[in-house]
Amino acid sequence: MNLESAIARIQKSFTKLNEAYGRPVFDEIAIVQVTEVTTLSLKYYEGLREADFLNEMMEDSVALRNDVGDTRNNLGGEFGFTREGGGEGIDAYICLGPRVFLLCNNTTQSMEEVTKDARWLIAQSEFFNASQFFAVDPLQL
Repeated sequence: MNLESAIARIQKSFTKLNEAYGRPVFDEIAIVQVTEVTTLSLKYYEGLREADFLNEMMEDSVALRNDVGDTRNNLGGEFGFTREGGGEGIDAYICLGPRVFLLCNNTTQSMEEVTKDARWLIAQSEFFNASQFFAVDPLQL
């Protein structure tokens, strides 16, 4: 899958996710590529802090990285959440392809708060469905 197709797929899937939840689950999403020397390259961003996102991402993703562990061998479709994100802390990720990740954040609620809403039980299947598109057809940059 190319970047344009991946963005369209994510937008379509997250529209379904938000419809199932009754409001937006994530108000910030970013596609980030990690190079062999751990340099980050922002490929796509939706949210309110694009200028600061890459500079703050390492700090904002600490809780998520602690919860999901080593992702260097992910090929596409893997995903994870943290209940410790909160605020600007990254709440979830989907591996879109080798060393390419969709980072998802709700800047007003933590995933712990999001998942307390009964509608999350239905909405989470849409997040899973989004991940599976990339298990079958990973993003190639």
